[in-house]
Amino acid sequence: MDNMKKSTDEIIWNRFLEGDEKAYALIYTMYASQVYSYGMRFTDDTELVKDCMHDVFVKIYQNRETLAFVDNIKLYLFIAMKSSLFNVFRKDKDLFNNDTIEPVFSPSYTIEQEMILIEEQKYCREKIEQMLDSLTPRQKEVIYYRYIENLSYQEIEEIMKINYQSIHNLIQRSIKKLRTNFAHSFTYLC
Repeated sequence: MDNMKKSTDEIIWNRFLEGDEKAYALIYTMYASQVYSYGMRFTDDTELVKDCMHDVFVKIYQNRETLAFVDNIKLYLFIAMKSSLFNVFRKDKDLFNNDTIEPVFSPSYTIEQEMILIEEQKYCREKIEQMLDSLTPRQKEVIYYRYIENLSYQEIEEIMKINYQSIHNLIQRSIKKLRTNFAHSFTYLC
């Protein structure tokens, strides 16, 4: 995350902690759609994701006087969203994948993106989905954080609760698996 973005997040968060309603509204405006999209990567239950997102934003508002300093609002909200979803999943075992004992991370496309895609992009999307389907849920998750959300290794450590070396190994194994399984596809992809 660049210093300017970090500095902006710090200013907005501090104003929010001081009770500035506009800062809270700005946080919601800037991040609600990203938090919702992130939540949809764990389940296709839109109502559940909306409820959890609502809970996240209500809780940060209600607890603003006791919240800690935050220099990366998106990361903070992603961690809160994942935690909120996992709390629901722990209570309702039917909502998660029994093989991994946790919800399956799924980097799917939104409806808006589907509508925008043209026919030649459809082939690329199907190929990428086929490639991602060959990865384990944890591999999908780490690839999403690193290459879609552009999170740093430190940020991924915070959200996945695994150390730097494990993240590095997971990314390397994922890339190696993709190269091995789809080496012939890379030249024709997109």
